[in-house]
Amino acid sequence: MWNKIYLAILAAAVLATGILLYLPYSWLQSLTAPKDVAANYLFYANLSQMFLLISALILLVTANVVLWKTLRSWAIWATLLYFAVFTIAQKFWLDRAFFNYQQTNNLTDSAISFGAIFGAILIVLAAIIVFFDQYLIKRLLDKTSPPPPPVEFLPEEVATEEKNV
Repeated sequence: MWNKIYLAILAAAVLATGILLYLPYSWLQSLTAPKDVAANYLFYANLSQMFLLISALILLVTANVVLWKTLRSWAIWATLLYFAVFTIAQKFWLDRAFFNYQQTNNLTDSAISFGAIFGAILIVLAAIIVFFDQYLIKRLLDKTSPPPPPVEFLPEEVATEEKNV
């Protein structure tokens, strides 16, 4: 059940983040005054980034529940993939397009955009957080419900069934 809940939240987050990424991109295609375009782009880009962070946190919490209930960590790594893909889209593609727009319309004097570097740092930081989160949850699982002791001798019924197979 938790797998389906996680997948539903992930699908909704992907759809909403995709829409929120399209909004600032559509402002870059606008024909209005460049200062108005820049202001509206920044508003929608910040909204998109905040939604990405909040939705990634919600997904991470849900992924922790999935890990706790099913003992499988696929949801935690899917959350990292979700965050990394949309961070790459925001920082490497969309921010670069905005920086080019600013240079074309003389809205900036800077020759370097640090959006891609910031995005790479965010992805590495998120990977570290996800790794340690998984490690902590697995350690807590081991402490709260230790695995059963290993079976040293198989009962005769099981041993004879294995020989017959």
